[in-house]
Amino acid sequence: MWKDAEKHFHDLQLIKTRDLGGITLQFNPARMVSSGAKVDKATIAKRPCFLCEKNRPEVQIVKPFDEEFEILINPFPILPIHFTIPSRTHQLQKIKQSYAKIHRLLELYPEFMVFYNGPKCGASAPDHLHLQAGSKGLLPIQQQWKQLANHLETWVSYGEGEQIALVKDFVFPAIVLQSKSEAIHCAMFNRLYDALPMQQDDIEPMMNIVAWKEEDAYVSVVFPRRKHRPTCYSAEGKAQYMISPGALDMGGLLILPRQEDFDRLTKTKVLEIMSEIILTPTQIDEVKKKIVLGVKGQL
Repeated sequence: MWKDAEKHFHDLQLIKTRDLGGITLQFNPARMVSSGAKVDKATIAKRPCFLCEKNRPEVQIVKPFDEEFEILINPFPILPIHFTIPSRTHQLQKIKQSYAKIHRLLELYPEFMVFYNGPKCGASAPDHLHLQAGSKGLLPIQQQWKQLANHLETWVSYGEGEQIALVKDFVFPAIVLQSKSEAIHCAMFNRLYDALPMQQDDIEPMMNIVAWKEEDAYVSVVFPRRKHRPTCYSAEGKAQYMISPGALDMGGLLILPRQEDFDRLTKTKVLEIMSEIILTPTQIDEVKKKIVLGVKGQL
């Protein structure tokens, strides 16, 4: 039995949450390991990779997924069911060549959601390719989805029920890929990936992904980013809020390892902080133009 993981899953039943209207705060002190992680190149180079098989605790349970990925228990859970799905080989956190794995995971496990943190978007192991999966229906974006889906701005339609669209009414800008087949799903993602802004020295466009199955459709919500952590993360005194957003935070479940941040945050403050890391309306419009013009040129 993995005692540390067992304790963290047990403690998850005791965590506090607060509803800010479209955003849920979760006070989760065990997540200080991830929220406080140093992910600069020098730090990463010095530490052993905790996702590589040789460095894992012997008590870690492994379920094979395919020849390239396997499924592990996440010992620092945010969700009641929480898995990490690392590559069997040590390689950088880059999603484009492995995006189809998200679709295949949802085919096999439609009761879960699958999510991805880019190397500068919440991944605590940016040196080792991995996905995560867990309990579906707990994120505000999923809880609001039926309403949100009625007000999407279609950018490109691939057929009935299959489209690239802007999620207009959620608290953070997002682009949704709705598909029914793996081929269309991956084609949509590649088109979006190529349209997202790429920052100097980055290995991929900054993004988080939250995906799940909605009846017979696959829903993949991509949150484009322009910054790793907000300024308040490294501020001092009362100006500091330890917010290091990943996919679940972008989906409306803000993970806070410190009690003081949980107690004092307001919706206005959250939106102010997150405005630093999300794309501006002008940047979103540029992405739209590239996607629409790119698809038209392809057809």
